[in-house]
Amino acid sequence: MSTLKIALLGLPEVSHLDRKLIFPNRKVLALLAYCAAEGGMHERQRLSRLFWPESDAAHGRTALRITLLHLRRILGEDTASVAEAHLRITHNALGLDMDSGIDLDLNTLQAAWNLARVQDTRESVQGEIRRTLIARLQEAAALYRNGFLEDFTLRDTLDFDNWVSIQRGYWYQRIEQVFDWLSQLQSEQGMLEQAVDTVERWRSFDPLNEDISLRLMQLQFAGGNRVTALKTYADYQDILWTELSTKPSPQMVAQAEFIRNAIVPRGKTMREPLGVRSSSVHALLTIPFVGRATQLNRLMSLYEKAAGGQPQVVVIEGEAGIGKSSLAATFIDWVRAQGAAVLAGKAFKSYQRLAYQPLLDPLRIRLEEERELHQLLSDPWLVELSRLLPELRGRYPDLPSPTLIAYI
Repeated sequence: MSTLKIALLGLPEVSHLDRKLIFPNRKVLALLAYCAAEGGMHERQRLSRLFWPESDAAHGRTALRITLLHLRRILGEDTASVAEAHLRITHNALGLDMDSGIDLDLNTLQAAWNLARVQDTRESVQGEIRRTLIARLQEAAALYRNGFLEDFTLRDTLDFDNWVSIQRGYWYQRIEQVFDWLSQLQSEQGMLEQAVDTVERWRSFDPLNEDISLRLMQLQFAGGNRVTALKTYADYQDILWTELSTKPSPQMVAQAEFIRNAIVPRGKTMREPLGVRSSSVHALLTIPFVGRATQLNRLMSLYEKAAGGQPQVVVIEGEAGIGKSSLAATFIDWVRAQGAAVLAGKAFKSYQRLAYQPLLDPLRIRLEEERELHQLLSDPWLVELSRLLPELRGRYPDLPSPTLIAYI
């Protein structure tokens, strides 16, 4: 069966048998686009109300029938057999047979998004699985030419225009996450040039998004291009002032100041994974930008309070896969870059019968780093810790036995 290629991310384009199709009017193309994006079968009555809301039922169905005839003729299905057709047509409904050799860019984007979404954390994806994921995300990103049905409108079709608006928001959310995930994976692989290219292309679709320009600045700086990174900042300042008469956020100003004054990392020839670089540069590359800048700013401000002698407790909550672990890891990297000592522990399902294990793991690592614990803690404290860390008695066999406490 012949392949019908439909591209709806940007100005709609349709080709059949490797030939670009020309449509006699916009509603013929709009009908095809709607059936492709929605999938399934659609009642004729509903389609006539959607595309011809000003017409009565009879005239609407007539207009739909004429439009459908044009579409069948364009696809070469007016003389083709039912088995060779991409359109499925009944007396009361019609739609596209999505299993009939239809190449739809929305399906490619959704499949790539699904593949990345099912990974518990992209940081844990390694080897061939990671390379496959990067390739799929690159394919989806390359297909994106602009917003859903960009610059495509119909006259006097409010419901259709509302549908386009909803679809545009939905698919931009998908491609935004694809660009975000792809650039992070590329940077983690040491593919800085590719990551920069990805974020530059992302920025071309959303130049007012501060998070994207911030990501680009950080990647450029990590690749050794301080001047380019500061130019990105200056360009963003200009467009923000021109379009919105406002200034960048304090976070972006602080990042620009950091880049202006920090030691420039080694350049683009560096091949080792980014994780082995200094913690301050690593922190620049792992900020979960999409929808997370506000939360990161909040964590930073709470850290400043804690550093000033006001202890803080923070809970990061939400459904699985929204970036909680990435946000926490970024914050930890940033705190370490400030010179703070960090104890970081994790809870695993296997720990459910081990009391305090998420606290004991980081504490054990920290205590093992100290050659002489008596410089930090007196015997009474070491005795109490030995209840939870029995290995302390191997290091200090002369510790007194713990005092038994009787509860009445």
